[in-house]
Amino acid sequence: MKNLLLLILFTNYCCSILSAQTISVKPSTTAFVFPNGVSVPSDYPHVKISVKNNPDSGLIFINNWGGTPYIAILDNNGSPIFYRKMPANARDFKLNNNNMLSYRLADGFWSFFEMDSSYMVTREIKAGPSYGTDEHDLQLLPNGNALVIALDERKVNMKKLNLDGGGDSNATIIGNTIQEVDRYGNVLFSWKSWDNFNIIDAVHENLKAARIDYVHMNAISVDTDSNIVISSRHLSEITKINRKTGAIIWRLGGKHNQFTFINDPYNGPSYQHDIRALGNGHYSMMDNGNYHIPYSFSRAVEYKLNTDSMTATLVWQYRNVPDRYTWWMGNVQRLPNGNTLINWADGSLPKLTEVTPTGVKVMELDFVKSAHSYRVFRFPWKGKAKTPTVSLESGIDKITLLINKFDQAPNHKFILYCDTVVNPTRVIDSTSLSAVDLTGFKNGKRYYFRITSKDGFGNESPFSNEENTIIKFFAPGENFVINGDFGDGTAQWNYGITSPAVGAPYVSGTGEFFAQIGNGGTQAWHVQISQDGIPLIYGLKYRFEFDAYAASNRTIDPKIVMIAAPNTNYSKTGSIALTTTIKHFSFDFTMQDASDNNARVVFNCGLSDIDVLIDNVSFKQLISTTVEHEIDHTPNGFSLQQNFPNPFNPETIITYSLAENSIVSLKIHDLLGRDVAQLIDQYQISGTYRIPFSLLHYHQLPSGIYFYTLTAGSFMSTKRMVVLK
Repeated sequence: MKNLLLLILFTNYCCSILSAQTISVKPSTTAFVFPNGVSVPSDYPHVKISVKNNPDSGLIFINNWGGTPYIAILDNNGSPIFYRKMPANARDFKLNNNNMLSYRLADGFWSFFEMDSSYMVTREIKAGPSYGTDEHDLQLLPNGNALVIALDERKVNMKKLNLDGGGDSNATIIGNTIQEVDRYGNVLFSWKSWDNFNIIDAVHENLKAARIDYVHMNAISVDTDSNIVISSRHLSEITKINRKTGAIIWRLGGKHNQFTFINDPYNGPSYQHDIRALGNGHYSMMDNGNYHIPYSFSRAVEYKLNTDSMTATLVWQYRNVPDRYTWWMGNVQRLPNGNTLINWADGSLPKLTEVTPTGVKVMELDFVKSAHSYRVFRFPWKGKAKTPTVSLESGIDKITLLINKFDQAPNHKFILYCDTVVNPTRVIDSTSLSAVDLTGFKNGKRYYFRITSKDGFGNESPFSNEENTIIKFFAPGENFVINGDFGDGTAQWNYGITSPAVGAPYVSGTGEFFAQIGNGGTQAWHVQISQDGIPLIYGLKYRFEFDAYAASNRTIDPKIVMIAAPNTNYSKTGSIALTTTIKHFSFDFTMQDASDNNARVVFNCGLSDIDVLIDNVSFKQLISTTVEHEIDHTPNGFSLQQNFPNPFNPETIITYSLAENSIVSLKIHDLLGRDVAQLIDQYQISGTYRIPFSLLHYHQLPSGIYFYTLTAGSFMSTKRMVVLK
């Protein structure tokens, strides 16, 4: 009874914390909201469209490799109809023949996932028992069965193949198996490369290596006669397989090519991707062209195969002018309107080029920040989420909630729930907005958020996902690190020891942290002291400081990092040398990656048995004295004003106005168009900005005429400036 009373009193106390506060909900001034009302996080991979002239009406299915991984469905303006942040790199996001979506996840998952039209994951798809699941392709059939590529590694004595100069006697050879599996994981059909392809048929692989990927299957297509067509990149071969007997029907390309190529001076594809059966003996693919002579280039191709005369006629191709070369990945899709979509895949090239049958480019799209994309597609799509989703971003003085229903229906309101306990049921407000800023929280407390959507008839949806954060609101100049002087011992700090390292933390009576190390392990992070919950905002400047010394000379690695993979080093700091004399270290940097409200300050002290002292750790946002920003009113339009003074020495001010939140670039370049300075490259909210440009930081610039260019969304303007020395 006593415990129950204490629980009731504690619960009432928690509730009183929230009820005593006034949480303010206002339209967000920092979140990016697209014209269709969809809001996105700061690490969302924005796209840019350089060509748009009556493209196909299908929606664009895309994912990014580079930055935080997302899958997304976009309209022809580049606005997301749907997106989802992924826990690992994703690929091959598409609509299948059973009207279900699918995508592949890498690190820690190694599986395909199926999603329904409400964006709910309905099943995980793997190859049959005892096989790994290859990442390259999945085809969901109308009956719900799946065609997958399985991984089948074996040890082979390559010396027995009588290779010139020998070979590895215990080489690992990667084979592939095509499987058809039902929704219960039962294998209904199996076709093994080991039974049909010879290792020495690999056309350009090093057969003397210790590990050989001799087939590298990367695509499956079901032909109009229900048989299977596969692409084997390292054989440079397309193979058609009888789906009932497993017999090879024909082989196109590679060492066992059975066809005569017509109209193709390159005699077929080289290291191709993405074979697709178009019907009537026509097949399309991405010819990566790794080994074309006299030089490598990539193209989209379509062949017509005549199995009576055994000819393969190149009936259509698209080569960009100038040539483009993607040595890996990529895909080609024939669209319902007769156009062809080409994904060049590599981060240096566009992710979508759509051309007409005559080769006229009608759309081109790429990520704003360079990223790869394995495949990109267009499909007609009418998805509708059953529940809303919420994303949370902590700023230095507010919480931003990004809210989306993904049904493109404007006649609903979002109900906001927040409390200091999980599964909050306390309503704090309602809004029809996709992004709101929340203030009025108590520092140091953890808050939980979830939402529902209520339609015009008063019907309320189920709860969204739940997000939570510990409130850490700090003004510029305040220390983000809690207990940085170790006055409270190791409170708020994590001390990690990873085998084979041995050690223990110790805080002296005068408040100094000692890493006592018996064995430093084999990696720097095997001995680590860290603190999470460090907020960093893209574009802001920070200072990372601390005192340190060691029992004798050694190095440590201090840095501010992303907690999850790829563990980005935001502070760009490297190893530092410690001596037996205490020294103060200070590092200034500008956050150049996407905002992260839960970064980690970390000191990696492994690789050495020498004890380390750390004290007075500080991480602060620097108070900016350079950029002025007015937001009292939203400008009527975008503009770039003439710098003043002009001519100038040593400093001038560049003023510009943004009518809406935008990704902004401000560059200085010379008469030859060469960039000499990048003043701004970040997301900015609407308003008027005054940016100083000082020759003290660019003292190498000679007198003369220069130009400065502002790019903000689709707006671009250039003006002239004169440097006098």
